[in-house]
Amino acid sequence: MTAREDLRRTGAEMRHRLGLAERTGPDLSPGLANLTDEMVFGRVWSRPGLALEERMLATLSALTSKQYLNQLADLVGAALHIGMDARLIQEVMLHCAMYAGIPTAVNALEVVRAVLDEKGLPRPETVLNEADLDELEAMGRQTMQALHAERSEGGYAAPDSAASGLYGTAIDYLYGEVWNRPGINRRQRMICSIAAFTAMQLESQQRKFFRSAQNVDLSRTEIFEVIAQTGPYSGFPQAFNALAVAEDVLS
Repeated sequence: MTAREDLRRTGAEMRHRLGLAERTGPDLSPGLANLTDEMVFGRVWSRPGLALEERMLATLSALTSKQYLNQLADLVGAALHIGMDARLIQEVMLHCAMYAGIPTAVNALEVVRAVLDEKGLPRPETVLNEADLDELEAMGRQTMQALHAERSEGGYAAPDSAASGLYGTAIDYLYGEVWNRPGINRRQRMICSIAAFTAMQLESQQRKFFRSAQNVDLSRTEIFEVIAQTGPYSGFPQAFNALAVAEDVLS
């Protein structure tokens, strides 16, 4: 067996582990299926340094942010197959919407609903405690401080910046509401943020959040792996650029 055949076998095993065992329909281009097994599943998904569920969080975040909805449906099914809770999957979509826009959450959550219906699984129901606006602001500032420490009041977050008016909304609803919703912890949310910023090539946010990731117990290696996981889905150049930023800010 050649080295590539061995890698292809490793990729096929990972594909089976994710519940993506069956190749449906003809190969769209000669060799594409084998390339996918080797590169995507054999090389990227099988890398050490990051738990399988966390690789899935990064993948779902990249696909949601880029709105690759057909592929998102396949990976939502895979996420359910490896035991991820449907509520957690929903929260990935809503979290990424704070960066990519609310329409992305609507589209992605429709995909989740369709996959759950197809599999005969119940749609998640959760009772949310609704804070008033003063509580939201306090929660938002507390969350910003916990995530970003001394950098929570700098740049576009500074009170005298041009973004200050809009940023008040981000404090209340992004940091106060979304970052504190149940069903997903802060480490998982940070993985989603890193993947989304990588997929969308948002360098300013990368520089801020790659450093902040260490405040929720993501190691340097894990940050690199989250970025690398997005490569096959939102593009290798985007991942390479983000890895260069991470190497710079974490050095």
